[in-house]
Amino acid sequence: MYTTLLMSTGLTFGTIASVFGLQMGLITQGQYSVLVGVVIASAVIPTVIAQKLYKPVQSEDMPIV
Repeated sequence: MYTTLLMSTGLTFGTIASVFGLQMGLITQGQYSVLVGVVIASAVIPTVIAQKLYKPVQSEDMPIV
C-alpha cells in the first residue's frame, strides 16, 4: 500500500502533458504554471500522507537477530 501511494502521482505524465499543451498553444503560461504546481502537489501530498500513516522501517532500524 505504501508503494502504491508513492507511485500513484502521475508526476511524469502530468508534466509532459502540460509542456505539450503549452508548446501547442492549447494553454497559456499562467495555466501551465498552475498545472505544474498541481502536478507537483499531487506528488508531494501522497508522499507526506504515506510517511505519516505507514512510517516505513529502514533496515538499520531493525534489530539484528
